Amino acid sequence: MKPSFQFCGPGCWAILCGSMLTALAAEGPRVFWVAPDGEDRGPGTARAPFRTLELARDAVRDLKSTHGLPPGGVEIHIRSGTYPVRQTLQLTAEDSGLPDRPIVYRADGPDPPRFHGGIRLQRFRPVREEAVRLRLPEIARAHVVECDLTQLDLPPVPSLELGGFGSGRGFRTFPVAELFVDDQPMPMARWPNTGFAFTGPVPEPLSLPAWDGRPGSPEGRFRFEGDRPARWLQEPDLWLYGYWFWDWADSYEKVARIDITNREIHLAKPWHRYGYRQGQRFYAVHALAELDQPGEWYLDRGRGCLLFWPPGDPARAKVELSLLAAPFLELQEVAHVRFEGLLWECGAGDGTRVTGGQSVRFEGCTWRKLGGNGLEIRGGRGQQVVSCDFSHLGRAGLWLSGGNRTRLEPGGHLVENCRFHHLSRIDHTYTPGIWVDGVGHRIRHNLFHHLPSSALRVEGNDHLVEFNEAYRVVLESDDQGAVDMWGDPTYRGNVFRFNYWHDLGPEAPTAEVHPMRAGIRLDDAICGVWIYGNVFHRCGPPNTHFGGVQIHGGKDNRIEANLFVETPVAVSFTPWGQPRWRAFASNAWATASIDRYLYLARYPELAQLLENADANLIRSNVTLRTPTLLLRAPHATRAEANRELLQHRAFLTGAKERLRWDPAEAARLDLAHIPFERIGLYEDRWRVKVGTDWHRRFRAP
Repeated sequence: MKPSFQFCGPGCWAILCGSMLTALAAEGPRVFWVAPDGEDRGPGTARAPFRTLELARDAVRDLKSTHGLPPGGVEIHIRSGTYPVRQTLQLTAEDSGLPDRPIVYRADGPDPPRFHGGIRLQRFRPVREEAVRLRLPEIARAHVVECDLTQLDLPPVPSLELGGFGSGRGFRTFPVAELFVDDQPMPMARWPNTGFAFTGPVPEPLSLPAWDGRPGSPEGRFRFEGDRPARWLQEPDLWLYGYWFWDWADSYEKVARIDITNREIHLAKPWHRYGYRQGQRFYAVHALAELDQPGEWYLDRGRGCLLFWPPGDPARAKVELSLLAAPFLELQEVAHVRFEGLLWECGAGDGTRVTGGQSVRFEGCTWRKLGGNGLEIRGGRGQQVVSCDFSHLGRAGLWLSGGNRTRLEPGGHLVENCRFHHLSRIDHTYTPGIWVDGVGHRIRHNLFHHLPSSALRVEGNDHLVEFNEAYRVVLESDDQGAVDMWGDPTYRGNVFRFNYWHDLGPEAPTAEVHPMRAGIRLDDAICGVWIYGNVFHRCGPPNTHFGGVQIHGGKDNRIEANLFVETPVAVSFTPWGQPRWRAFASNAWATASIDRYLYLARYPELAQLLENADANLIRSNVTLRTPTLLLRAPHATRAEANRELLQHRAFLTGAKERLRWDPAEAARLDLAHIPFERIGLYEDRWRVKVGTDWHRRFRAP
């Protein structure tokens, strides 16, 4: 019997088609499953999950090639547990989703799935070789134990090569194995155990001049005082970490030889890019002869043994060695892919790299215990990093670039509600929480704390930085800011509004307190920045040379309607004057690969680029218990309608407390425009605030 059809008109047909599409959409995304105890071969179902993300990726590729992406896209559900990683997971354009059919890698379980690039160490024994034991300090010989790595199934252990911002080997990630106990990094055996020693005289001629009158030498050697280096003569892999010329340019220098007779240390080439001079900070690292306190460790590569003074019983602790030199995850020209609730840890190098592509989103993810950067996003459009955590990293948290500076095309990346803390463990300077470059990115509602140098390094144009909080940053380096910008007068259109910068530097400063530390530092000719509605609280020591905001030679900057509280100087200047400014800025158009006419249309003040040196606007700011509004202000400075209230008791707090905001008092001081209660992290499905601290909601939705 043939079926009969009755045409009911175009309206009825549209209803029927809509119902079919609704039914298809109701089916939802196709789901694959991954579990630590999964199978190498299988369907990837909930009952028979895959064992690795590689298998899930390949299953999605097969699905796309045979049937295309289904309505709702694809979800890969990843169960809790530990996933050992020995090679990089590569995703390319063929692994992309579509705007309405994304591909989602999602945590599924009570805890985040942990992608682990190291190995757990469990079998420790007393040091067996007497010659090695005698090289240890006497105080340590009864405590140090060793683990024989040659008996373990390990990937190659990275060789010990280190860099730093000023290193002649280059400023990049050098993968390095590290030891962690109960998720905390242990220090390589070093001297001194805290703080620094100082270089003695360097060889003449002192051919490297310096603005502070202390010239130096390009040659990598210096004299030492005392007898400590005599202990290091048997050290085969000894490095010195230091600030060899400037207190913002660090590097590791390998020791070539120690001349005891002439009391000189000779460093191996390539030497530090800025040279060396007397009186600079350094310490020795990776010296078996200095393994003299709990927590310190040393890797004897010749014997294949790790020596360690455990801070407690190693049998009762989680002791891990990071090993993976390559990134865990690399994305090349990938679009419409999301990662939710995943954790990458215990790698010797960088965590994740994203190159090109668009609309890649990381949400609720964690990068920790890595030797390099957490996440690098290079180029692309519309990438998002939301409610993620970055901690205990050797270098920066997030390296972010995108957009086109030539044509001022925005990249449109977003970083929101993320936490960055205890970073820059290996390379201490210019490895901030976020390094942002390019055009048109948004950095908002993030928290930065406990960083040796800056929270943010900002380069490029038209970035919006708002509702962020930073404290206990710029702990070690000098001549820096919680935000640092540098060196290009065509960086324009950047806005810093409604941020809270407070309690910069260490909580218990040493006798030598660095005087050059700012909340926002506009260094070497940075222009056209708008700083509006920020709160600067306890920024800088009493002997400061900087202010909450510091302007080094730039112009056309507007510092408006901000609050400065208990900060010795609100705004400081390093005026350049017209001759120096003109000499520097005359090359700006030539050195920057930009469309001059487009820039003039977007930033009309560039038409007078070479004129009006040091002209900046400081307007409608309020200072409370801040002795100096303007320090070294040049004549071209316009200061208008600022209120200085030296003895006013508003927002008074204890020495370690966060500012207690009073909306009524803020209104009386004409500060009602600052939405202080909105600054910083916010609660969502990934994080919750308990008391004054923030915690992860690890359970995946």
